[in-house]
Amino acid sequence: MKNFFVWFVGKDTINVTAFKHFFCLNMLVMLSSPLVAQIFLAPGGAVNDYKDEFSIDSFPIKVSGLPAQINYAFGLSKICFSITHPRVSDLKVELVSPDGSSIWLSNRNGGINGSGYANTCFRSNGFNGYIHQGIAPFEGEFIPDGRLEFINNNQNPNGIWYLLVRDLKTGLTGQLHIVSLEFGSNPMPGLGEAPCSIKTYANCQCGSRNKSKKQKCVLLPDLIVLGKFTQNQISEYAWDDPNYPGQLRFAVSVANIGAGPMETFGKGEWVCGTNPVNDSAQICPDGQFPRQKIYQRVFELKKQKLEWTDREAGTNYFDNKPGHDHYHVDNWVVFRLIKNDTDDKGNPVFLKVAQSEKVSYCLFDSGACTNNDGLCAWNGRVFGEKNLVNYGFGTYASCKSGKQGISVGGYDTYGMLYEGQFIQLPKNLPSGEYLLEVEIDPEKKYLEEDRSNNTYCQSVFISKQQ
Repeated sequence: MKNFFVWFVGKDTINVTAFKHFFCLNMLVMLSSPLVAQIFLAPGGAVNDYKDEFSIDSFPIKVSGLPAQINYAFGLSKICFSITHPRVSDLKVELVSPDGSSIWLSNRNGGINGSGYANTCFRSNGFNGYIHQGIAPFEGEFIPDGRLEFINNNQNPNGIWYLLVRDLKTGLTGQLHIVSLEFGSNPMPGLGEAPCSIKTYANCQCGSRNKSKKQKCVLLPDLIVLGKFTQNQISEYAWDDPNYPGQLRFAVSVANIGAGPMETFGKGEWVCGTNPVNDSAQICPDGQFPRQKIYQRVFELKKQKLEWTDREAGTNYFDNKPGHDHYHVDNWVVFRLIKNDTDDKGNPVFLKVAQSEKVSYCLFDSGACTNNDGLCAWNGRVFGEKNLVNYGFGTYASCKSGKQGISVGGYDTYGMLYEGQFIQLPKNLPSGEYLLEVEIDPEKKYLEEDRSNNTYCQSVFISKQQ
């Protein structure tokens, strides 16, 4: 269905005539066949400023008259909204369905100075590319920060949907003008049910490292950093910058190109350091809340059955910072700034100039690798649905509980303006070429097919610290 309407949004106004035409057309569509695209509208309202308290502006959208299930055949195909806001990187926008499932549409995108969302739409195959690679006001159709298949999950779509807008930084307010949901046939082109799963284990295959009949068929993950995300979202800030003084900020996206999912979960076992405690609310001697011990679930094809074992790995904790309210896996990545130099004898050496703290992540699928977009690439090879055995194995829609992970062919992205996504640069750091190094699982707590590809490097020019 073509995008047959245009929203025109001024500072705080809507073109009423356009709205009326859109409403009338929507009603005509809704009276047609149930498998014809149907659009549901809702008005907006104020987007309130963050003022030292976590808050969510919630906007309901009533949906009725649709089939009792939405899935790959018929489901939610497009979401559109317009927001005026002077700095949209303050905002996290999320869609919640009647059964409580949710996806991130856009999380802190737009850069430091990006303003507004102007008739911004989201599809699984948005022709304007990924929203985090777009430029505010994001006019067009984009791929969201989350995955539509987690909404089109066989649930009943009839009921109240919610667009949630969270302002995560103090100082500015905004306005949501209008929001629409479009339902139609083939809502996620190119996507289908995963052939390998716990229920359909007969379709699962051993990975390339398990080809010998004498080897166990253990379906391990294989984690890599997707370089294109970092290359497209990286910025250096001077020491007098009011927001990010002396920081090199960048995005990191971690993909799983192995034969099995990266899955972690907790069992309610809490520790202060290495000492067990009985209560997750107990305060540790260092003044922090306890960590939860987490386990990695490792799958194995054994005698034509899918079995698994749970091995103790790292820890996680509940992060209550604005925009989070979910569990983070401790020490998931570390960032380093490296300088190429020579020793007294003229031999090349690598000097570590700066290093981040070990950064925690919540792990879930924010996107999927495809062989067509070239994003999931390593060592000259592109990975996706055509060459990853067990593609789609694992479902990790959120990290609001202790269970989280990255599916086979899935990836988890942390944008440039997320907490912890930076290296603090030394004052007066000489200008010149450096190497940015990102390492996944620096403490080597998780089993993988291959650890040799856990470190990613790219060149970066530093010029604002002197």
